Formats: sequence, C-alpha cells, structure tokens
Amino acid sequence: MKYTTFIVFIAVLGIFFYFFLPPFQPSETSPVNVSFDRVPPKGMLEYKSGLFRFSLFYPGDLKFREMGVGSDTTILFENPETGKGFQIFIVPYPESEISQEQFKKDLPAGIMTDLVDILIDDLPAIMFYSRDPAIGDTREVWFVKNGFLYEVTTYRDLDAWLSSIMQTWQFLEF
Repeated sequence: MKYTTFIVFIAVLGIFFYFFLPPFQPSETSPVNVSFDRVPPKGMLEYKSGLFRFSLFYPGDLKFREMGVGSDTTILFENPETGKGFQIFIVPYPESEISQEQFKKDLPAGIMTDLVDILIDDLPAIMFYSRDPAIGDTREVWFVKNGFLYEVTTYRDLDAWLSSIMQTWQFLEF
C-alpha cells in the first residue's frame, strides 16, 4: 500500500510539472550552445569553414566562392570589379610537414624565393614568393593542419594585404 501511494504521488507530481510548468528554455547565461563568435573589425567579414575547422576575417568588398569542396578544395576571395583577391587551396595531406616533393608537385615553375618561417594561429607555416605561369609573381603561405595542406596564394604586390588577413586566421576546435 505504501509503494502504491508513492507511485501515485510521483505520477500526479509528473502530470503537474508537465501541464503547469513552462518548458525549459536556455537563458542567455546558460552554457548550452554558447557561441564564441569573433567580431570582425570594421569593413571586414568573417569566413568560417566547419569542414576544415578554421575562420578568418576578409575585406568586405570581396566575394567568396568554394569550388570542388571535398578532396581538393579551392576557396576564392575576390573583388569582382578590381580582381584583387586571394585563394586558399586545400588538399588532404597525411604528413605533418610539407615535403620537397609536394612543393615540386604544386609549384609548376619550381620557384620559391625569400622563404620565411611564420606562425598561423601558433602553427608553423612557410611564406615565400613564387611564380605561377597563369597569374605571374605570387606571395604564398603554406601549412599543414588536421590532415590537410593549405596553400594560400595572392599576387606578389598584395603581400602586406595578405599578411594582415592571415593574422586573423584561427583554427576552430569542436
């Protein structure tokens, strides 16, 4: 008899809570689904890739296109009127460092000058000048993260501009 009364009490209590209390809604201070979005500087927009787990700020006058999303991906940021822009080429890469064979494969002209070791979000990267038969003299930044090789390329005369964009690059942790 004692257990039956207890079970009935719990059932009545459950019905009361179900019908008379409002459903749980996370508050603004609730830790559920808290977003740590960064705020871009004035005139900049944020690009985020959930697939490759990174974000960066880019000038608001650029449009971006993603091509070949999957095994070999190119993300092109370009101002359609001026042609000013940069691209990020991403390819699966099992090594932790970039090999000379990979440089030879991806640099058709084989030119790499003024190599500089830099950090992209505390990750070692290499920055250098090169020459692309299709677009001319380039500035490039290459690095490896999470099984992918990232090759960022722009025109040589946009070196400082690209450097300021690359300083905003952050890898996202999920």
